Amino acid sequence: MTQAQIAETPQNLDAADPCRQMVAYIQNLLTRQIERLRNYDIDGAVVLAEESSRVANTLAADRVLERPEFAQDRQRIQRLYQEVSLIIATERAEVAEKLRAIRRGIRTLGMYGKNA
Repeated sequence: MTQAQIAETPQNLDAADPCRQMVAYIQNLLTRQIERLRNYDIDGAVVLAEESSRVANTLAADRVLERPEFAQDRQRIQRLYQEVSLIIATERAEVAEKLRAIRRGIRTLGMYGKNA
């Protein structure tokens, strides 16, 4: 079993430190979300985003990532969120360009239909 598989759920992590457990879990969720986005599995990415949002809200409410011992984790999580945002922005731009191309095609077909 790989480290990623072991860390897939919070109960598989060090039960003695629930904060460390949540931090590792959100990192795992974000990593899996990035994988899903890269594979165009939007539905799977949304499910993971919902779960990571719940965990992030708990971490924020408890101010866990503000603690000095979580400084590296905070940076890692910020990088993961930035990567998620970048992938989504890139995909959004690609979809917008494809929609423009489709609209141009429809207009072109409309012009040929009028001339026929």
